[in-house]
Amino acid sequence: MNTPTPPPQNKPMHPDLNAFRKWACGDLVSNSNRGVFAEWLVGVALGVVDGGLPRKEWDSCDLRYGGIAIEVKAAGLSQVWPQTQNSTPRFSVKPQKMAWDAATNVWETYDPPRRTADLYVFCLHEATPANNANVADPSCWKFWVVSTDTINDNLGEQASLGIATLNRLAPPVEWRALKAAVDRQK
Repeated sequence: MNTPTPPPQNKPMHPDLNAFRKWACGDLVSNSNRGVFAEWLVGVALGVVDGGLPRKEWDSCDLRYGGIAIEVKAAGLSQVWPQTQNSTPRFSVKPQKMAWDAATNVWETYDPPRRTADLYVFCLHEATPANNANVADPSCWKFWVVSTDTINDNLGEQASLGIATLNRLAPPVEWRALKAAVDRQK
């Protein structure tokens, strides 16, 4: 293992940010990175990702598009650990007791708990085995666009859902059709 040589004491340290990005986010198959990548993929499809601004980690929704608050949920059939069979995807839709609104910098409390987004985009990475190349390929993903009203009406306080339920709530779409599917929900 190569250990980086620290800079001389009299010079300021300037770490390589690209090396950090590769170290921290280089494995797109890991669940946390795949989820953030899915948010980015949806944001690019909708044209709301600003390359100069980072994502807002704890905002009450993942993306904002034309006045719509969007929650992005991601899952994959393949994982980073060895598997004898594909994973069974589940997506959380649990109502929240509180959420932070990044636009107003205010924590909001909900009694009763509620879902804070107007719309959900569920993203399933289908390629097996998963690797960085196929996670980065939008054609290896399937998407469902479901309004929060539809989730509330059909699932009530249910905390999660699977693919069979998603297929009953909305038809799956490809990445290139995602923007049109979201626009139909406006």
